[in-house]
Amino acid sequence: MKLFHLKKIDSTNEEALRRLRACLGAQEIRALDKTIILADEQSAGRGRMKRAFYSPADAGLYFTAIHAPQNPIQDPAALTAMAAVAVCRSLKEFFGVDAKIKWVNDIYIDGKKVCGILAEGHLGADGKISAAAIGIGVNIYASDFPQEIADRAGAIFGAAEKSSQGQDTRERLAQDISQKLFDLLEGGQKQAQGAVACKAALDEYRARSFIIGKAVTVIPVIGDERSAYPATVLGIDNEARLLVRLNDGSERALSSGEISIKI
Repeated sequence: MKLFHLKKIDSTNEEALRRLRACLGAQEIRALDKTIILADEQSAGRGRMKRAFYSPADAGLYFTAIHAPQNPIQDPAALTAMAAVAVCRSLKEFFGVDAKIKWVNDIYIDGKKVCGILAEGHLGADGKISAAAIGIGVNIYASDFPQEIADRAGAIFGAAEKSSQGQDTRERLAQDISQKLFDLLEGGQKQAQGAVACKAALDEYRARSFIIGKAVTVIPVIGDERSAYPATVLGIDNEARLLVRLNDGSERALSSGEISIKI
């Protein structure tokens, strides 16, 4: 792995995509595989649908891991699922916390969101996804969250504990999460052993989900509340799709969109 630790940047995902776009061919793209872009602060951090991701200086872990495999990426949805599992494993090892997953890309602790994940693809000359920038933002310390997210945002530590964790911890955590993620993704590219590794990761993803069996509001078109409808979560399938049952008894497998749930 190659780690680039920056003081401040607009967005680690955007920087990763800039580097991918600057590549002249597949060989240069492959050379960026397992590159980590880490920043102490983001001025324009973003989540899904270009929503702002609050990234104040030294309060969280903000980084992007570049995944540029030998062959095109066939299952983009798996990237987020594998990243979520990697984050949960590392948070347990580093801080002893048991994190839960809200489909598809949010990590929760004690009912509060402490981490968001954003995977963005880069298209090669053949029009296929040749690489992905997998952005991960973890709220390590409590801070003055903006009013619009203050009721649901949380952190691993209180603000008073900031001195107990330093820059070195963030670098090690970014590297640990990335290594776990790359191991899962590489396992998924192999046939027999990889299938077992992927199944184990998806089983863990399901086990860490706190929405199975719960009533939710499905928003199939993100940002369009008019498209929302109520449903009950049945489970998560082997393609990381959310399985839901509507009030009329019909069932759907969701590979995109988002859900809302009262916690």
